[in-house]
Amino acid sequence: MTDQPSIEDITAVQELMFPSAAQSIRVVAELGIADLLVDGPLPIGELAAKAGAAARPLSGALRVLTVEGVFAEPTPGVFANTTRSHLLRQGVPDSQFVMSGLGASDWLWASYGALGHSVRTGAPAFPKVYDTHLWAWLGQHPEQARQFNDAMNEFSNTLGPRIVASYTEFAKAGVVADLGGGIGTYLTNILQAYPSVERGVLVDQPSVIEQAKARTDIAPLVRDGRLGFFPGDFFADVPTGIDLYVTKQITHSWSDEKLVSLLKRCRDASPTAGIAAAELVQTKDAPRFVRHFDVMMYVTMAGFLRTAEEYAELFGQAGYELTRVVPTDTAFSIIEAVPAD
Repeated sequence: MTDQPSIEDITAVQELMFPSAAQSIRVVAELGIADLLVDGPLPIGELAAKAGAAARPLSGALRVLTVEGVFAEPTPGVFANTTRSHLLRQGVPDSQFVMSGLGASDWLWASYGALGHSVRTGAPAFPKVYDTHLWAWLGQHPEQARQFNDAMNEFSNTLGPRIVASYTEFAKAGVVADLGGGIGTYLTNILQAYPSVERGVLVDQPSVIEQAKARTDIAPLVRDGRLGFFPGDFFADVPTGIDLYVTKQITHSWSDEKLVSLLKRCRDASPTAGIAAAELVQTKDAPRFVRHFDVMMYVTMAGFLRTAEEYAELFGQAGYELTRVVPTDTAFSIIEAVPAD
């Protein structure tokens, strides 16, 4: 027999049923509320007038975010920034402005609405809603694709340096290849943090590599021969002569079979190279971010987060031995593996 639930229990469950926080973050970021509060607190009437918004619903959205610690309400009806709300501004260090829009984007929310399909079938919800897979859909919708890519770059700019600083073993590698490295933000973090790394090789689809080549901020690394490019499908081909293959936040997108296939290709191409995968690892005590991310992977592409034991099994099938799971100053861990004897 279960204990009788308290009113606190009932309220706690009811609070989980509201989608208000993510949408409120999206709206106040789009309105530039945090920028309007840079010089100090403002009463809701003045704030709404400056933002071109209706005062009552804006105050409701801000009060939702105040309860979450994003904004403050020092006196009734007067709102102020916090260290968290500054992250909703554009162009500031560690900005989450683009991510705030992506997290509440229409296509992602439509996918969440079909979560039941994923739970019942194990298939992604996105194709059920849009009748095609996510990557194909983004290819047909350039505005949403641009938002997605910008959000991933923003994410890397925020977390990449912290992940890289937490794994000093990067310094021991002469040549590093970043598989699925996008426009090169993470690999650039490695090269800048560890001058002992002689060269980095960015591996991604040709269209993405062209975007990377257009970046003026990484041009000095290219000119000095420390950054090179390997366009193509890494499931078909990977660069040789590598000391360390790295990934960041991508293995959750692949089935076990595809991941083992890629690892075997790396083992064949550079038999002595190690692996350092920066990934979210599923654990019994995983933080909220990891748990929510896991659900998002299911609804968008039927991806999922693996446990350390699951990674060890897959690495073993490909001829590697998982040596360590190294925590970082973020929710990510470095999954370290070396060729098995």
